[in-house]
Amino acid sequence: MKFDFLTMSLRHGLFHQEQDGISCFLPGSAISVCFQGREITVEIEDMSINGKSWINAYIDDLPVRVFRIDPENKIYQLADDLDDTPHTLTLQKRTEAGFGTIKFVNLTAENGHFTTPPSPLPHQIMVIGDSITCGYGNEAHIPCDCDASRENNALAYSSLIGQFLNSETLIVGASGTGCYQNFGGFKEGRMSDYFMNIICPDLDQKAMDKFLPEVIVINLGTNDWSAPIDPTDYTNRYHEMIDFIRLRYPSAELFCVIGPMTDGPSKHLEALVKTVNEAGDTHVHFMEFPLIKRPEDGMGGSGHPSIKKHRQMAVQLSEKICQVCKDFTLTIS
Repeated sequence: MKFDFLTMSLRHGLFHQEQDGISCFLPGSAISVCFQGREITVEIEDMSINGKSWINAYIDDLPVRVFRIDPENKIYQLADDLDDTPHTLTLQKRTEAGFGTIKFVNLTAENGHFTTPPSPLPHQIMVIGDSITCGYGNEAHIPCDCDASRENNALAYSSLIGQFLNSETLIVGASGTGCYQNFGGFKEGRMSDYFMNIICPDLDQKAMDKFLPEVIVINLGTNDWSAPIDPTDYTNRYHEMIDFIRLRYPSAELFCVIGPMTDGPSKHLEALVKTVNEAGDTHVHFMEFPLIKRPEDGMGGSGHPSIKKHRQMAVQLSEKICQVCKDFTLTIS
């Protein structure tokens, strides 16, 4: 029997309804289901046919299973020796859109059955950023060890704040992107355009689920400062993003954060937030992640934050969000 993803799964992120399943591309996208039985098998298709999408599979409190989506294989048995009791399964996309789009085609609980999915989480947070937000290279063992297998969004600050604040997170991240310009100074495909012109229309017109964030985090500027830039170009474009977000999400608290790979944009971003506050919008906040310290903070790939540094960032940002948003409760696990 074909699994009904629409009614029997809890989805986290931006999903599209397909003729034979549901698809996702953003990092951290996940589905959760409940079932009773000893076995569970999933059918997943690599829609990009490049073999660079990776998945975290969580069953109850068992150790996470990590696997790559093979373009030549769709069937993955996740467990066959469970107790015949109720279980919760979460399948999370570790990798960003640039590494591929995947489609969940079917779930099978052989000799078992699926039950009502988990309840939605009480809060929703959107995080907009670059490779840091994706978790690029956070599991690297050596500085140049940065292929898709070393990107684990589940251990990036963007996902961890969701865990710490009991919130669903929608993570709009892509490596190399900036607000005014991308890595190396290129303008095509910058995150400000991607978010406003592609992701938001997608959320309105194609996405399976509504998403109304109470908190929005922007971490853009690292790639802007990778090439010569007039800071005014950066702050003007950033201000356009703030105005767009305020019109779209008028009640959201907006956190403009920067770091930890460079502090070049910091004083300019802080001044922009002050200008916005003085103009009457006091729901925009500035925060800076301390720069990476080596060897204390560990070493991610290509100068990116390590898992240890991401956790520090998540704690800092979660505490800041709780200071502003009194309805949030911080639980660090």
